[in-house]
Amino acid sequence: MNRGAWIIGLAALALARPALAQDEPSPPPPAEPAPAEPAEAPAPAPEPPAARPPMVRGKVPAFMGPVRVPPPKGELDHPRSSFSFGSYGRVVVASDGRGGEGRDADVVARGTRIDEGPYAELELRRDDEWKKDLSSRIVTTLAIGGPLFHYDGKFDAKLAVRNLYLEERGIGDKGLSVWAGSRMYRGDDIYLLDFWPLDNLNTVGGGVRFELEGGKSFAAWHVGLNRADDPFQYQVRPRPAPQNQPGTTDVEILNRPRLVSSLKLSHIVPLFGEKGGLKAVAYGEVHRLPSGERETQPGRYEDVPGDSGMLLGGQVGLFTGEHDTFVNLFFRHGRGLAAYGELGTPEGTSPDRTVEGATETRLGISGNFEQSPFALVVGGYFRSFREPTPEQFNFNNVDEGIFVVRPHVFLGDHAGVAVEGSYQAQQRGILNIATNQPVHARLWRFGLMPYLSPAGAGVFKRPVLRLIMAFTQRNEDARSLYAYDDVFARRKVEQFYGIGAEWWFNSSSYGE
Repeated sequence: MNRGAWIIGLAALALARPALAQDEPSPPPPAEPAPAEPAEAPAPAPEPPAARPPMVRGKVPAFMGPVRVPPPKGELDHPRSSFSFGSYGRVVVASDGRGGEGRDADVVARGTRIDEGPYAELELRRDDEWKKDLSSRIVTTLAIGGPLFHYDGKFDAKLAVRNLYLEERGIGDKGLSVWAGSRMYRGDDIYLLDFWPLDNLNTVGGGVRFELEGGKSFAAWHVGLNRADDPFQYQVRPRPAPQNQPGTTDVEILNRPRLVSSLKLSHIVPLFGEKGGLKAVAYGEVHRLPSGERETQPGRYEDVPGDSGMLLGGQVGLFTGEHDTFVNLFFRHGRGLAAYGELGTPEGTSPDRTVEGATETRLGISGNFEQSPFALVVGGYFRSFREPTPEQFNFNNVDEGIFVVRPHVFLGDHAGVAVEGSYQAQQRGILNIATNQPVHARLWRFGLMPYLSPAGAGVFKRPVLRLIMAFTQRNEDARSLYAYDDVFARRKVEQFYGIGAEWWFNSSSYGE
């Protein structure tokens, strides 16, 4: 290198150091000496001092070339930003073996995934790290449901905004985060049933979370609103348009969104050499609906009393930290408005037109054990629900449960075979006319799924391509749940032959 250029660079660096410490413009460099080696081209003259940008902490003007000054401890030389795309999705096409389309044959509210239909979530996420331990995240998740265009020929889609929120982390304390917006707010699931048995909220609101050092304990509080398009919460009626305007206009007679607040406490006790641990969760919800007024007949109104409810639950889990091996047990009990879930509405009320006497109790289990080349996944729940109505026989009063077992055999790193067996039962609060006994629907299901897994061997490795063969045997009471002209009301055995794909990556839709 030209010795003159070396002299200029060293002099400029020496003069720039005070400016770096004081965030002031650097003084002009000394005049350039004559080159010592005429054979080489002289170094270009530096810009005039007035043209140089002021020195900013952590940044060095371009004229100083590769020289970099590290930022002060705890600060970044510039905000770090990233943009990512994530998705969960599945596509399934199936036949019933009789020339028709394969259908979901479950009798419980949360049946097995083996015969579920197409669904996808598309997530856009922006992350900004402003400085050490201070960051923000913007999440937008769009959900797409079936049927697909290829099945109805309609150039439209079922769309829903599942997430639309901003979260700030590290304001005041690195363990503190706050968020606001629309959010799927949930924890651990029962994978085989596509079901979150303890906490699964969908509201527009905000929340605060505080996590202790090490990330093994946290407390999270949230409050938000939602509203079902149901006369229990929302009623619109046509009314004459305002004066001097023709026609009619829609008027909201009843509009009472539900207020939902939740509190979650979670703690992990390290086990198995810090990789695994014992997880304990305490959880609660409070629900509230304001009073209002509803039209019963044209010109006649009735008062709608306010309603409320609460829910308590918990979770105990054990995980090894190896090969996705874990087991979780869930329990929750809700009363009043909380017994219906965050978007459910009652079909009947008590004599005082509230849902104060409604109850729901849930028990759930989810687990996975992997020891190559074998794995075993299990899932199940029991649910008991009672409406607040005084009638002795009520179809909505239900006791139901399901248990699913799915063994896997890994055939090398990129293929495998899964076998699934399940039992479902549901007892309704009405009598079967033929037997004069409560309706007790039951079914057995057996399935076989060979699959390809390019991501490697593992129960939860994605993406996967799979073939699906399932056979479901249903009793008479299960068939009685369908209208007479429905083939499900007559057939004792259902078949499902399909091909499907499932994937997930970079998705924040799954829980803590």
